[in-house]
Amino acid sequence: MITDFLHNCGEAEKGFVSNSEWWIVSGSVKVQIFLTNLEDNAELVVAANLFQYPQQNSEINEYILKLNGTLKLKGVSFGVRNKHLILSYIRPVQGLDTEELEWIVASIAVIADEYDDFLIEKFNL
Repeated sequence: MITDFLHNCGEAEKGFVSNSEWWIVSGSVKVQIFLTNLEDNAELVVAANLFQYPQQNSEINEYILKLNGTLKLKGVSFGVRNKHLILSYIRPVQGLDTEELEWIVASIAVIADEYDDFLIEKFNL
């Protein structure tokens, strides 16, 4: 389903990393799509790096943790991975359809694009 979804994304820059990892560029955001495994209990992880975050900042951490779980983020949450601030969405693959996959990827891209610039400006990064 993910490969079909990407094929239907027209001229968007996209790529295949492995049979469980893909990426697509939406606007200025590179969205990564992963499957935790290829079994029936697999989970879908959709994530985007916002910016490098090598030094933790308690003011930023408090701000983004307060945003996590709010309706403003539509189920997407902030985290830190490989010294980058990221946004991610995780859900079981079972029951996933193409429309929901498209919604998840679009949500990550839009929210990442918005908060990347906003946080950099707000916290003078």
